[in-house]
Amino acid sequence: MIYMSCLFGFLIILLYCLIITIKDDEIPNSISQIVYSLDTKWKWTFTAIMWAVGFMIVPQLMEVIPSDYQFLGFLTVVGILGVGADPLKKGERNVLHYVGAALCGVCSQLVVSLLNPSLLFLWLPYVLYTLYESRSDKNMFLAEIIMLLSLGIICLF
Repeated sequence: MIYMSCLFGFLIILLYCLIITIKDDEIPNSISQIVYSLDTKWKWTFTAIMWAVGFMIVPQLMEVIPSDYQFLGFLTVVGILGVGADPLKKGERNVLHYVGAALCGVCSQLVVSLLNPSLLFLWLPYVLYTLYESRSDKNMFLAEIIMLLSLGIICLF
């Protein structure tokens, strides 16, 4: 049951990104940028989805991480919840959002490096893409997808 919850959590964020990408007919700059393409009455879905993902993956994440490093899994989820708690708003600083994003990104990849360092090779396409397209505004979206993919592999396989 814990496994299924985690699987659904990752499927939710994947479907959310896919639906918005198809709707807007372009790749967003980041997962968080998706909130700008939503109508005002649907902006709450960003928070709901981020929180659903965080709460759905936490049991499985804690299950696969050795007890000495579970704090990293906890901080990863706190980061996801922080990102959802403070969605991007044009013209605002969104400190909680950016701190949450950094916390999630760094801690999740520390978990990946501790449990399966070979998954860090998933970052190779990002590095090559960034070197090739240094001015691309899609770098953050690609980084977030790689982070979620590597975390999902850790949790589900």
